[in-house]
Amino acid sequence: MDKTILVVEVIKYNNIPTSYHIKKNAKTLDEAVKYKLSLENLNEAENTTYELFNALGQFQVEEIKELKKVEEVADAITF
Repeated sequence: MDKTILVVEVIKYNNIPTSYHIKKNAKTLDEAVKYKLSLENLNEAENTTYELFNALGQFQVEEIKELKKVEEVADAITF
């Protein structure tokens, strides 16, 4: 199954409904977060934010951490 993550620009207006625009689609979470952070750093509009979405809904990503395989963690545990 292909994994696609969307980087979505969210513009909140005072008098009209919120606007959503897909800015990029990425195959990995790392790629999507890098693009999102780049857009946030370039953004000067107070009413514009960027969010990540996949087929299940919105991501809440504060920090990307590399997860170790279960075997590596099990080998590191000693008594």
